[in-house]
Amino acid sequence: MELPEPAVDGNIYVVSWQAALLMRVAPCTISRWQRKGYLHPIPQSPPHRPIYLWEDVITAEHEARKAAMKASGTTKQVQRNRKVPDD
Repeated sequence: MELPEPAVDGNIYVVSWQAALLMRVAPCTISRWQRKGYLHPIPQSPPHRPIYLWEDVITAEHEARKAAMKASGTTKQVQRNRKVPDD
């Protein structure tokens, strides 16, 4: 799946399932990032269909990875075999 086209304001917006496909994680992972406070939907999102800024999704993955490394007590990073679409 490729990134959606930028909106009129120049930002790229994705819903949960798109974010999960693009990041190659399970949809529940996107929900977990939101529950833990790493990811916040845009204020105009419908109640049960959160919409995220693509930049925020990338930041959330980074924050979740950082927290996991801190919790494990290691600085070793594991490389994931995935290709994130370019902006």
